[in-house]
Amino acid sequence: MANFAAAIGDLRDTGFGGDKPRVAIILGSGWGAIEREVHDPLTVRYEDIPGFPAPAGTAGHECRLSEGSLWGVPALVFRGRYHAYEDRDPRDLAIPVQVAHALGVETLVLTNAAGGIREDLEPGDLMAVSDHLNLMGINPLVGFERLPQAKPFPAMGAAYDPELLEKLINAGELASQTVKSGVYAGVLGPSFETKAEVEMLRRMGADAVGMSTVPEAIVARALGLKVCGLSLITNRAGGADDSHEGTLKAGSDNAPRFAAVLKALITGL
Repeated sequence: MANFAAAIGDLRDTGFGGDKPRVAIILGSGWGAIEREVHDPLTVRYEDIPGFPAPAGTAGHECRLSEGSLWGVPALVFRGRYHAYEDRDPRDLAIPVQVAHALGVETLVLTNAAGGIREDLEPGDLMAVSDHLNLMGINPLVGFERLPQAKPFPAMGAAYDPELLEKLINAGELASQTVKSGVYAGVLGPSFETKAEVEMLRRMGADAVGMSTVPEAIVARALGLKVCGLSLITNRAGGADDSHEGTLKAGSDNAPRFAAVLKALITGL
C-alpha cells in the first residue's frame, strides 16, 4: 500500500520541488513521448521512491517521475499511472496526485487513451474531458481519514475546470488541431467493452470510455487542484479487434499532434 509520508519525504530529500512546479501531467497509454519534452529533468523510477506502490508493468506505462522545464514551465511529469484493474487498494491511485499537490502544483492535466462512443469521435481524435461518469465501483476517498489533506466530501459539479476546458479547446486551435469535448466514462477493466455495454454507456451520456483518470480527478478536486483532461481516441468502443497494442500504436502515430496541443495549453497557463 502507498505510504505518502515516506514518498514525499524522499522526493524532497532528492531535490524534487526545487523548481517550484506549477503544473503536473499524468501520461496515459501511448502518451509517453511527452516525457522527452522535459528540459534538464530530475527523474526517478516509481519503484525507487520509498512509499510508492510497485508498478504493475503494463506495457506503455514505464512509470517514472520527472521534474523540469516543460516548454518553459516548471512541471512534474508522471510517465505511467496506477490502474484499479491491477487489484490495488484505491488509495494507491491517489499517491501521484498527493505528491503533485505537496510539491506545490496547482493545475493537474490528466491524459488517457479512450474508446470513442459518440458517432463523431473517431480514432485519432482528441477530446477534452468536460465531465465524467464513475463506473469503476471504487472511490479513492473511501477511508478519507488516510488522506488528511483532502476534503472528505468534495463538490464534483465542476470536476473539470471550465476555464481550463476552454483553454484546452483554444490550444487545439493554436496548434491547428481540432479538440472536441465530451463526457468520459471510467470503467474498471481490464477487458474492453461489449457492444451492449457501449450502448448502455451511450444512453447514460458517455461520449468516450476508458479505464483511468476518474480516481485521479476525484483526489485532485478533494485537494483543491484545478483539473483538465485530454483523451486520445484510439478506437471505436466495442470493436472486435480492440487491443492494448492498438492503443499504443495510436499514441505513437498521433504523438506530434497531441504534443502540439499540450504545448499550446501549458505555455498559456
